[in-house]
Amino acid sequence: MISLLYEPLPECIPAGGRELPVLTDFRAWLQFIGLVGDKALSVADKIEAMQQWLIEPEPVTREIMDGLLWFCRGFDHRELRSEPDPDAQRRPPTFDWDVDAPCVIADFRRYYQMDLLRMEYLHWWEFRALWESLPEDSATMRRVGIRSLDLSDIKDAKRHAHYARMQRDIALPFVLDDDDIAAAFDF
Repeated sequence: MISLLYEPLPECIPAGGRELPVLTDFRAWLQFIGLVGDKALSVADKIEAMQQWLIEPEPVTREIMDGLLWFCRGFDHRELRSEPDPDAQRRPPTFDWDVDAPCVIADFRRYYQMDLLRMEYLHWWEFRALWESLPEDSATMRRVGIRSLDLSDIKDAKRHAHYARMQRDIALPFVLDDDDIAAAFDF
């Protein structure tokens, strides 16, 4: 386990007993997430395209793919399951990097005084730490909160209608979560 506070952020992925240098800027990993979630690409095309994240491209093996997925997850040390949990209840998505990009850009400016559009470099893991630490009152987290609401818990008809309308206004298309990503690349 890597400590963000006192260890250098990784620049390599573990793969088959080796350490392979990878791209580390947050933009590259947002593109990686887009690649993995692209339904127009076949699994084979996605695996081949993953070479782009290696500093010295080579054919992507299961170990390399697992290393790339590990890096993408960032400092989240929960175990990545290769099989989806059949007992897990399917929830609608609550966040999308493309749809919610304006909120993320604005929130990084407001809370961190960081201009994501003009900064030269930001390590993916640092970006994730900052994103995950956005306060509840940030535009990004308010949208996530509204999308996460279980409307059946709201008994007042006016409040229910209000939040239902808000959910419809900011609803997202289906997005892959970590379990879906892992399952999509199961050899």
